[in-house]
Amino acid sequence: MDEARRIAEEGFPGAALVRADTQSAGRGRLAGRQWVDAPGSSLLVTMLMPSDFRTVEALPLRAGLGILRAIESDTGKSLLLKWPNDVLAPPRWGKLCGILCENSKGRVLIGFGINIKKSAHARANPSFPAASIEELCGFVPSTFSDLDAAAQRVARSIMKALQDSGWHEAYESYLWARGSSVQFDAGHPDAPKRIEGILEGVDNEGKLILRVAGQRKTFASGELSHLRSI
Repeated sequence: MDEARRIAEEGFPGAALVRADTQSAGRGRLAGRQWVDAPGSSLLVTMLMPSDFRTVEALPLRAGLGILRAIESDTGKSLLLKWPNDVLAPPRWGKLCGILCENSKGRVLIGFGINIKKSAHARANPSFPAASIEELCGFVPSTFSDLDAAAQRVARSIMKALQDSGWHEAYESYLWARGSSVQFDAGHPDAPKRIEGILEGVDNEGKLILRVAGQRKTFASGELSHLRSI
């Protein structure tokens, strides 16, 4: 993502894909979260959108939808999306892919990291369960043997999702814990407010919808915690 930002700041107006074999400063949406990988074991990419790109509503959620569709197509496995855009894989619903969207001086950047081999997350923090395509399928599909081609394929799927007028219904069909009782840490991660409610879905802007004490409430930021027994 830093390299994609540098390209944009140098004046390149077009679209670009920047891929790394490994990274030493991978970061997540929340402070202190790092994306840990082993060299050659993950698909690590940032999409630099062209300078004339007009952002769309719920872009981070749509990006997640596009990546999920690409992985499902390549693996034949059913996946889920944990709001806003973590891609989860069965059977433990571990995190298969993380996504970070940023806006830098008017340019949109969509960064994603997909665990391909089990070794990709061997040093990951055990507090955050991880999954890989190798574990999901029992092997690494040939479609991931060429990481440059895989990056282009996933990017095309993201672009289709960004243009998909039916994204909302499709996203909700993949939403992890929909209809279940959940814990939600609302607001800033340094001082979150713990809320319990029923996860109903997302609105057209991508905000999370919870039913809390019988009232329907929406949240623009925060993090879903674990499921709770009803």
